[in-house]
Amino acid sequence: MNLLTDVAVCSNNTDDSKILNERVEPIKEKTPDLNELHTDGAYGSEDNDKKMEELEITHVQTAVRGRKAEVSMEIEEVSDGQYTVKCPHQSVSSQETKTRHKACFDVQICKQCPLSRNCSAKQQSNKRTYYFDRSDYLLGKRNRNIKSLPPERRKLRPNVEATVKEFTKPFNHKGKLRVRGLFKTMVYAHAMAISINFGRIWRYMSENPAFFALSNLLCGILPCFFAKNSRNELLKIFSRDKSRCWLEPQQYFRQAA
Repeated sequence: MNLLTDVAVCSNNTDDSKILNERVEPIKEKTPDLNELHTDGAYGSEDNDKKMEELEITHVQTAVRGRKAEVSMEIEEVSDGQYTVKCPHQSVSSQETKTRHKACFDVQICKQCPLSRNCSAKQQSNKRTYYFDRSDYLLGKRNRNIKSLPPERRKLRPNVEATVKEFTKPFNHKGKLRVRGLFKTMVYAHAMAISINFGRIWRYMSENPAFFALSNLLCGILPCFFAKNSRNELLKIFSRDKSRCWLEPQQYFRQAA
């Protein structure tokens, strides 16, 4: 059963990556066992990569924002501060500089490479050097995370489009929200999230009769804790409907008070 656990409302000119950066920590607090987060290409950023690493969350991105590199450089972490850099034809160990890291490739092999003109490694006297830092490693790792998943788990994110359709169903014929303003929109979004969760919980319970048996048991036990008078008055609390029994609505309010 998939439930909505966090709702954020921002102006439509707010970058998606900024929204995720502000909400990922509250999401982690609500779901401490969260270790994998699927998003589209708009949610990736350098700040998010650092925060995901800090929270030990694997960020799976289903698309890449920006232009694809003509020559890919794959950076893998060997140990703390040590990396292995792979290009299409070579693999070398990194060297640490004062502010970043560098990978030095054999210039003779590079001369024979058909991709040398578009390579991001800089030509020097007797080698070609590729400079990078920790953020470049995290970026490449995020882009490769989806490849480490089995094929059946690589398309989990598109399922959220059905949830988006549920949110936009009450829109007017022009596809616009019927209210205006940040506060009203926030109220609408949270109310819709609650109703969507209720619907999913009800459908889940309907498909699993064991939950109805548990609710019947609770309905039979809880009134005994609240009843203070005779058994005849206790029986007035119940409203029986076939196999289920529920407390009358006014009795809920009385008990809550």
